[in-house]
Amino acid sequence: MYLDREEEAPAFRLLGGKEALALIGPRRAGKTVLALRLLEDWKQKGGVSQYFDLEALSAPSNAKDLAREIEKIPKGGLVVLDEVQVIENWVKVVRGEVESGQRRILVTGSSASLLSKEIASSLGGRAIPEVVLPLSFRDARKWGLTSLDEYLRVGGYPECVLRPNEASRLHKLYLELTVLRDVASRNGIREIKPLSDLALLLLSETGKVVSAKKTSSVLGISQPTFRSFVQALNDAFLVFSVPPFIRSPREKIVADAKHYAFDTGLQASVSISAQEDYGRRLENVVAIEFARKGYSLSYFKNSEAECDFIAQKTGEQTLAVQVWSGEGKIPEREWAGLEKGMKLASNMNALLLTKEKTDEEKKGVMIKTVEEWLAGNSL
Repeated sequence: MYLDREEEAPAFRLLGGKEALALIGPRRAGKTVLALRLLEDWKQKGGVSQYFDLEALSAPSNAKDLAREIEKIPKGGLVVLDEVQVIENWVKVVRGEVESGQRRILVTGSSASLLSKEIASSLGGRAIPEVVLPLSFRDARKWGLTSLDEYLRVGGYPECVLRPNEASRLHKLYLELTVLRDVASRNGIREIKPLSDLALLLLSETGKVVSAKKTSSVLGISQPTFRSFVQALNDAFLVFSVPPFIRSPREKIVADAKHYAFDTGLQASVSISAQEDYGRRLENVVAIEFARKGYSLSYFKNSEAECDFIAQKTGEQTLAVQVWSGEGKIPEREWAGLEKGMKLASNMNALLLTKEKTDEEKKGVMIKTVEEWLAGNSL
């Protein structure tokens, strides 16, 4: 049984263009199922299509064989290349097909850097990357989850939403697969333990600023290695890093970031922290929703105030965002953090997300509960 998800309609519209469509995202997030759904829709509309699972033993093993198989598909057909990154020189095959215009191409992959960077450089405008993350709160509710607290615990991986009682076991399996296959193997990392330890540390300290200097020392690795590991975990859609709001790009690269899990359920299942920080988990789910909507995030913190997020997106007004999980009257520090955030850029709006409903108001600040904000389709 296939259950609808919000990525389907925009993805199908993109298939109508001459560019290839690339679905990228973490393993088990539903890219293959979505690709098969798009393929089925294509067939129902009278089109010819062919699906290739490139991780299967029977799949073409190199670019030449893949190109030969694609040539057998009638012109005007849709070709789905699942986990395309396992084929060396796959870019040449896809580029050739797009330039010929004879067939529509859809590819999927589990690495942001592998696909996004190659699409930007080698394919250069010949493919459109579309990120497929674990299910949004909106879709998870349609699939059976009943509350925000359940979503925080179960997360959005489709199989976990359908089998919530088995979610913890599945999350641990997904973590192992991601670290060993999508990070270590593809990046040629032989020392697995420091990489695995770093992944657990970042997932256990979500929303906290992690010192590159101190953490690399504890793990027994250099700071450049620390940063390369963090980037690899980001590329595999396991960790989502948020840098401080610094205008200098050079300083931002080496500054200490806050880190979040791309899935709160996985984070809850694998965390080794002795404390469950509900506030930071709410902050986490908000961060990922902004990422889902295509925003880039940074944070601001000094001795006087802290603003959880500065959310920026091309063509949209910048947002200062504060997430508060307490009850009763909103503390002055939350308002002070928003005010400081609003001053960092011109034409900035403010969004205060709370755990419980509140009657408090402040000029220029939109106030919603986290749940109603997640349930909506717009900011």
